[in-house]
Amino acid sequence: MAEADAHPPGRPGATFAQHHIESLDAFRGITIAGMILVNNPGNWEHVYPTLLHADWNGCTLADLVFPFFMVILGVALPFALSRRRGSGQQKGQLYTRFVRRGLLLIALGLVLNLVAAQFSWHAVRIPGVLQRIALVYVIAALVTLHTSPRTRAGIAAALLLAHWAILRLSPMTPTETVAATIDRAVFGSHTLLPTGDPEGLLGTLSSVASALIGSIGGEWLKNAPTAGRKMAGLLTTGAALTAIGYGWSLVFPLNKPLWTGSYTLFTAGLALLGLAWCYWVIDVRHWRGWAKPFVWLGLNPIAIYFLAELAGHLLDISNAKTIIYWDALRPSVQPPLDEMATSLLFAVLTVSVWTAVAGVMYRRGIRVQV
Repeated sequence: MAEADAHPPGRPGATFAQHHIESLDAFRGITIAGMILVNNPGNWEHVYPTLLHADWNGCTLADLVFPFFMVILGVALPFALSRRRGSGQQKGQLYTRFVRRGLLLIALGLVLNLVAAQFSWHAVRIPGVLQRIALVYVIAALVTLHTSPRTRAGIAAALLLAHWAILRLSPMTPTETVAATIDRAVFGSHTLLPTGDPEGLLGTLSSVASALIGSIGGEWLKNAPTAGRKMAGLLTTGAALTAIGYGWSLVFPLNKPLWTGSYTLFTAGLALLGLAWCYWVIDVRHWRGWAKPFVWLGLNPIAIYFLAELAGHLLDISNAKTIIYWDALRPSVQPPLDEMATSLLFAVLTVSVWTAVAGVMYRRGIRVQV
């Protein structure tokens, strides 16, 4: 999203050369590619287990992409806020910007849900990925604007402890949680599942903690005087959070639908380690060629995600996916591919299409301010 950008304004096509922390765009693009890959198998009945979300407790590869995006949103906030303040924007202007962008993200999320419900308001889901991003962005941006990294760490810890305490008020089963009770009370039947929603309201608390942890990592990248200090901050913090999150998971399970505290720390730690690797490869070693497609995606992340989801919903509710996958792709690749590999191939081709779209936008200097 544009407010979370870490590069200076200007023509996006020139950003890769000018960007002093190019790894931010690349890592954000990797998460968008992951989201598209996970959400677009050819056949949901044949998907490799690691590309499916865990049914309840646990953490698969698919369960990493959304919290990674939340962390990188937070990482980029110190850069964006510093740039805005440096250009003379006052706090009141920033507040307006935060709220306006948050409302736009919620509106876009509702559009996606309405299309998925085939334009039936009675069946539409109210929460969603973009709605969760909107709430987290507004809250995390406000907190980052007004607090120091140390204070943010305290707020993140308080949010995780509050979230843990609330969840402990009832059993934590797929059919009965406090989070589900809150969602049913607020949204009624307008949730993904009758028992609640994986992007429901209570999980916003711990998701904000993910972004605040990211903002602390962003401070390391922005203010540490040397590349070595930047790397040390990301690696030590990432390793510590991963270990603490895993240790906590032994008594408080990793759980994406609830966005448990152990899941928050574990995934935030892995995200910071991943960012450290990207920073070392791209910004320190200058091995950039492989990252260009991800930079394209990372420069228009919300626009590409929205368009990919919209296209996916339209394919699902029309006969187009049947023609593309079942009538064209599947017969042409089987054999030698089996059902799971064919399903994955469709997802990879989908990512490739949207990466190409992002590349065209990049080359033409198109930047969608979402």
